Amino acid sequence: MAPIRDDLFTVVHELFLTDTADYADVVLPATSQLEQTDLHKAYGHTLLTYNQQAIPPLGQSKSNWELMGLLARAMGFTESWLYQTPDEVIDEVLTATAQRNPLLQGITLSRLQAEGSVALPVVEPPFASGYFPTASGKVELFSKAMALSGLDPLPTYLPAQDDGGIRAPDERFAADMALNLLTPAAHHFVSSSLANQTGLRQREGQPFVEIHPQDAAARHIAQGDEVIVENGRGWCQLRAHVTDAVRPGVLVSPKGVWHKHNGGRNVNFTTSDALGDLAGQSTFHTNRVWLRPAGG
Repeated sequence: MAPIRDDLFTVVHELFLTDTADYADVVLPATSQLEQTDLHKAYGHTLLTYNQQAIPPLGQSKSNWELMGLLARAMGFTESWLYQTPDEVIDEVLTATAQRNPLLQGITLSRLQAEGSVALPVVEPPFASGYFPTASGKVELFSKAMALSGLDPLPTYLPAQDDGGIRAPDERFAADMALNLLTPAAHHFVSSSLANQTGLRQREGQPFVEIHPQDAAARHIAQGDEVIVENGRGWCQLRAHVTDAVRPGVLVSPKGVWHKHNGGRNVNFTTSDALGDLAGQSTFHTNRVWLRPAGG
């Protein structure tokens, strides 16, 4: 075994002791939005918002900006922007962005500080003119760009390419018994954020997996049974919810549960690191798994 390096260690800067932070050698406390100045671009609407610091940082907590600046200075970097305050950075970002984006013209740091939030002056919704950023300017069912990339230019169905981590868990699992596991959003979490809150965890309930009655019967699984979801990458234990709300051949288990709250494992143990062939996106919903009762 190679010797342990004293100069190599893992540092996590976090507000909460997450599953990732459990692996850290050093955990640095981070500030919350109440303890720092920030600029927020809205998700789902057109507001630009100034996050005014409400209270001083608690304990030794530091913001991302302050921590990166301290590290950079300790390493000898002397660029002037490393010494800027958050307000100075926000002011520069707004000024520079307004030069190329007319929607931000007139939105200044002082205005944001005075008004809190400023609505971007969006005159019409995207594509209201009927023009699209394609070669033809239209919605393209036949995509020349995809054809030039060697891809099918027409919408088509491709079967899932995932192999379940190269193999089934063992010889008891036939290839045609594999199911596709989908991991949609949980009702009470934002991905894994807020999933450490006791009240929200109680509302969300015990981690479960939805399975069609046809697939449940073939595997001798009944409503409420403890089951193992597994493939060649890993496994986790969940409670079965038998329902025709899912299609045969498909399992559904909401994402976001911290594995420390579910016996040390969650559905992330089964997902692939593979990237999509066209846009390079994640392939978390192309996840081939096998399902069996937890008892054997």
